[in-house]
Amino acid sequence: MGLFIYKAKDKTGRLISGTIEGTGTGSVVAALHAKGYFVVSVAAGEKPVSPSVKENSRLIFKRINANELAVFMRQLSNLTEAGIPLARCLSVLIKQTENKRLKEIVGCLKNDVADGKALSEAMAGHPLVFSNLYVNMIKAGELSGTLEAVLSRLADFAEKEEALKEKLKTVFIYPAAMAVVAMAVVIFLLLFVMPRFVLMFEDIGQALPLPTRILLTGSNFLKNYWWFYLPVFFAAVLIFRQITAKEKGKEVFERLKLKMPYWGKVSRKMAVAGFLRTLSALIKNGVPILNALAMTKETTVSRVFSSEMVRLYDEVKKGKSLAGALSVNKEFPSMVSDLVAVGEETGRLEDSLMRVAVFYEQEVESSLNRLTSLLEPAVILIMGAVVGFVVLAMLLPVFEITAVIN
Repeated sequence: MGLFIYKAKDKTGRLISGTIEGTGTGSVVAALHAKGYFVVSVAAGEKPVSPSVKENSRLIFKRINANELAVFMRQLSNLTEAGIPLARCLSVLIKQTENKRLKEIVGCLKNDVADGKALSEAMAGHPLVFSNLYVNMIKAGELSGTLEAVLSRLADFAEKEEALKEKLKTVFIYPAAMAVVAMAVVIFLLLFVMPRFVLMFEDIGQALPLPTRILLTGSNFLKNYWWFYLPVFFAAVLIFRQITAKEKGKEVFERLKLKMPYWGKVSRKMAVAGFLRTLSALIKNGVPILNALAMTKETTVSRVFSSEMVRLYDEVKKGKSLAGALSVNKEFPSMVSDLVAVGEETGRLEDSLMRVAVFYEQEVESSLNRLTSLLEPAVILIMGAVVGFVVLAMLLPVFEITAVIN
């Protein structure tokens, strides 16, 4: 079995090139004919690596965030809608892209498109950046002649996803910062201030109040056994990662998360909204319902809902309607199946899916706003109580001595 470089024409007469494995030239030609290609040339050997690909391998660990990807898709959508050829659009975006890794990948896309590859085929060569959702939606847009509209929808999809992530970060940044500051203050008081107070009262011979003795015990344990916390912390992290590294462990952890008070409902709404939006976008681009469900499963982050996608796929494959499959699924609210049923009856399934997705996205945003308004005072009260207890335990002996003197 060896690697062969081929050039061929597809059914539309477009020249394409690529690599394929085979036992010989004859088997490669037969395989290409089976795909409907007219073979122009076949040569044995390894595909030469372009400088841009080599550079990309050196930048493999540089992250491309969802916001940068959303900007790229929006710019590509705007340029293609202006009637600019795709290869030239990509050339323009190479100059405008600041992220070095994304710049190199766009360069690879431009070279592949210039060589005759479709954009979806070029993107498929970068699975860590462009998921199956992107590749398959763009492929559907290429086949239906609606690439510009598909790129615009993908840009909307990426922007919506990034906005939700930013909202989640905003919810937890303030409470996390407050907790870190309060913890640092408590540790400082226990390690540096408390021992000096204790020495002073031991010299006087004054008996320490119970809160002060409790605090002193914690201070001594933290000071003398600080090394104990590090292995315990790292062991806990290691055990957690070992459990969640397995698919079963991840699913169990996510099911527990879905059962959490308040946050469980928010997580479920987020997963349902993401599923509905993705499915709507795929169906709107002409992807058959079964293929759309399979693609949605691959792009779903939640293991719980990914498992449910398999059940939905099997039910629909057996001939049941999507609404019927959703109605017997406990992970999806009844409102989803009711509105999907209306969409199937009216022949506007993708519109119904999008309406429900928007509804749940608005619910998620409202829930996150309420959570933010609840978390901030709760964190302030808890941290205030902790710091207040520490300060009170340190001042109680002072008050007792003052009372004795008076």
